Amino acid sequence: MTIQTNLNKIFRLGLVALTATSLSFATIIPAKVAFAEPNKGYSVSPDVINEGMNGTWNLQWKVNGWLHRGRLKMDGNFGTMIVNVTGPNGRKVYAQQQMNMVPDRNGYILQGSRPTYPGSYAINRNYQPDSFYVESGHRGSWKMRNCSDYHGCIPVRMTRIDR
Repeated sequence: MTIQTNLNKIFRLGLVALTATSLSFATIIPAKVAFAEPNKGYSVSPDVINEGMNGTWNLQWKVNGWLHRGRLKMDGNFGTMIVNVTGPNGRKVYAQQQMNMVPDRNGYILQGSRPTYPGSYAINRNYQPDSFYVESGHRGSWKMRNCSDYHGCIPVRMTRIDR
């Protein structure tokens, strides 16, 4: 046998093997095509956790001589807050955060996102995200505390501006 004859035999054998493999794959393909169903569960509650917080609020709290003034605008479980901070030496820091409302045992938590400079997407490394604990007070009022990175929670004064 020549080399050419051997190559022809190997080539034919390869074609037979390829055909057999293709046929075997064809037999395992299901007759009915299945599509993935969308997940009907929710990762975040679809219901508004606290409709009483909808609207615009002025927030104010003080930490180690630094006065924080925030403007919080909530719509459902999400909102935006811009914070102006004035230090005891007059230094000013401005930050904007997206806020997310999460249920808790006796109230809920408003968790801030990574702060940016207001009106931009640039991260503000001079400000840490805020975390507020909110619970219902007397006669429909709300009690809020800032529990970010301080030793304990700091009381926050809340004033509604509009709904």
